[in-house]
Amino acid sequence: MILDVRIDGFDAPVGVLADIAGGAVAFAYDDYYLARGDAIALSLSLPLREAPFSDYATRAFFSNLLPENDQLQRVMEREGLDRDDIVGLLFHLGADCAGAVSCLPQGAPPVKVPGLLATDYDFLNETEINDIAHRLAHQQPLPDEVRDPSPLAGGQRKIALVATPDGRYALPKQKLGAPTTHILKFPAIAYPREADLEAAAARLAAACGLDVAIPDVVAFDSVKGVLIPRFDRTFGADGVISRIHQEDFAQALSLPARLKYQRRGSGARAFSLDAAANLLNKCAAPARARAAFLRATFFNLAIGNSDNHAKNHALLYKAAGAPEFAPLYDLLPIKIDNRYNDALAFDIGSAKRAEEISIDDFAVLFRSFNFTAAAATRFARNDIGPMLERLDQVVDEIAPGMKNFADLIGAQSRHIADVLELDVDLNERDLFVAGAGGWAESQVGGSTTSPRG
Repeated sequence: MILDVRIDGFDAPVGVLADIAGGAVAFAYDDYYLARGDAIALSLSLPLREAPFSDYATRAFFSNLLPENDQLQRVMEREGLDRDDIVGLLFHLGADCAGAVSCLPQGAPPVKVPGLLATDYDFLNETEINDIAHRLAHQQPLPDEVRDPSPLAGGQRKIALVATPDGRYALPKQKLGAPTTHILKFPAIAYPREADLEAAAARLAAACGLDVAIPDVVAFDSVKGVLIPRFDRTFGADGVISRIHQEDFAQALSLPARLKYQRRGSGARAFSLDAAANLLNKCAAPARARAAFLRATFFNLAIGNSDNHAKNHALLYKAAGAPEFAPLYDLLPIKIDNRYNDALAFDIGSAKRAEEISIDDFAVLFRSFNFTAAAATRFARNDIGPMLERLDQVVDEIAPGMKNFADLIGAQSRHIADVLELDVDLNERDLFVAGAGGWAESQVGGSTTSPRG
């Protein structure tokens, strides 16, 4: 079986994906595409070249295009396909890959093209969008006439759609392949507060000067979700919506989705500080990309988000040449909720949890990103210290009524500042520490603790 691989915005396939002898798969770029001056690579793991790519590199990238939801299981059962039959699965699912890439039967016309808002979308009335929201929030199937145009990964129920500046929602017309602009996502119905926490975390990141996709909290009858703008889209003044090619760090590192956490991998087959630094060194502006990732790492530590795994970082290909480090997304203070594993997504030195980090561990972090000791000291003093103070200044305004979130940030920020020996001015707050059966609350500087319900 051979599939054409396309990127939205190009009028011909960029290459072919094929089954070869022994059950292996291979990808090769088309000579016509390589000759173009505006050609972009599918991935840092699949750079532009004439020679075909091995099963290892091919399988890692294209397996990450498969949806991580029940749609994949349904196709496997219906068609009798194994999970490792990447080409067979993409034959059925490749038209709906998230992002700008599609995998289609050879000779098939493109299915992903720019969309015109006035003609290529069906607008949803209030009853329709409320019904979709209710079904997603309660883990129920969508109506038969509603097909998610971009199956998305992750544990929460979500749908890709268009949200207009005037508050309307729309879905691409069937069989047109027009892009969406937003992701509408719902937490588990028993935990509606996650919507507010995710939106607050993104607004805090923006207040600290980080590049981030900022969601809005939206309510539909009795359910609440977040509406997240897609950083891999452009919405022109003429109403034309276009895709921008992007890939997550797992794809760029040739890692399958199951290895998105360092603890699940080993050696070179793991998401690590060195692996991330290697990717960022290949960006269009390496020094800026490295600094942005470091700031993001310290920000995630400060807000208690240890879920910044390889699929929660991405690269954006706006033009031919090297990619850019994409805006941050999926920020959530998971240390607030003991339903989640708070182990770090990647080790920092020898530390596997935030509370274990020492000055030696931070030294390893900086060395991985080619910082000398003097440069690391300057970065900590000029970037990290002010960011911690800024967080402390704005958290009560940006996250009103979320005292435990503010307290968590206070505790995490104080730990970072103490380890780095930063002279920062932080408010005295109640702090939370992990305790048996949940969280315990204590006064910063005090000696008493009490159980927290």
